[in-house]
Amino acid sequence: MDFGTIVEFHRDDYGVVLDGSGEEITARIRVFEALEEKRLTRELSLDGTAVMAQQLAVGDRVAVCHAGDGHYFVEQIEPRRTYLARRGTKRFAHHYQLVVANADQLAVVVAPNPRIKPAVVDRYMLAALKGGLNPLLVVNKTDTDASLRDSAELNAYSAMGYPVYFTSALTGDGMDALAGKLAGHFTAFCGQSGVGKSTLLASLTGVEIATGATKRRMGTGCQTTVSARLYPLPGGGQVVDTPGIRVFGLAGLTQDDVREYFSDISELAAGCAYHNCTHSHEPDCRVKAAVAAGRLPEQRLESFTKLLREADRKERSKAYA
Repeated sequence: MDFGTIVEFHRDDYGVVLDGSGEEITARIRVFEALEEKRLTRELSLDGTAVMAQQLAVGDRVAVCHAGDGHYFVEQIEPRRTYLARRGTKRFAHHYQLVVANADQLAVVVAPNPRIKPAVVDRYMLAALKGGLNPLLVVNKTDTDASLRDSAELNAYSAMGYPVYFTSALTGDGMDALAGKLAGHFTAFCGQSGVGKSTLLASLTGVEIATGATKRRMGTGCQTTVSARLYPLPGGGQVVDTPGIRVFGLAGLTQDDVREYFSDISELAAGCAYHNCTHSHEPDCRVKAAVAAGRLPEQRLESFTKLLREADRKERSKAYA
């Protein structure tokens, strides 16, 4: 058997770069094993157990065997150090949909067009922390909005200790600093469609990556990346471009996860008059007072409240299952 790393995947095929030779081959999962995996996943999901919806993702370390005529099959998956996963939708709500495996960092990319949504950033960052990745924020397209660096919502992340980089792939603003942060690491790039992930990565890697124009009139992005692909960096390290996701559900989210992530709000809440303060209508609320005084962005409180309610619903549903 040969060992390698998955660098790209499509519906049925996986691109695998083999150790030593560096050759990229195409491998598949054997049909019987794939069907058996689907059966087990379906049974566990019906029981309410959270399971990975698919076996492999870009970044996975695998062993492959050559079956002749240029055909390879995946025989073994090595244990993952980290993972980025999102919750499935509708009848697959108990599934973890694996996005990337074994990455060190998650770069959450935002831009003024489409509109920056802190609630989306928070979801990505929480998913990164749950999967063992170190999150960082990349604010792209600074050439289109000079006020981005003064944004209270964005500066809240740097105040919490998360690295924030302001960049423009078109002008080169901030690109050297970002490249320094990525050097020597395996970093996954994520974000809504149209924020410029592919353009950023083309600049960082020197590889021609397809990019799409932004639907400026509608304020939404055009999705260019349709499958994840891993690229090497000139100065060492790797990056992976992931498809833009409209809805990023969080699997296994708990209220403790939310409170720990929003530690600034949790510290303020400790001074509220009521221990179960919802920070919406109660008197003597330190959190509401911080928002009124401009010390806490209102959007951050809205994101905290929404995620806390989401976690509460999940915990209640488990309790009555």
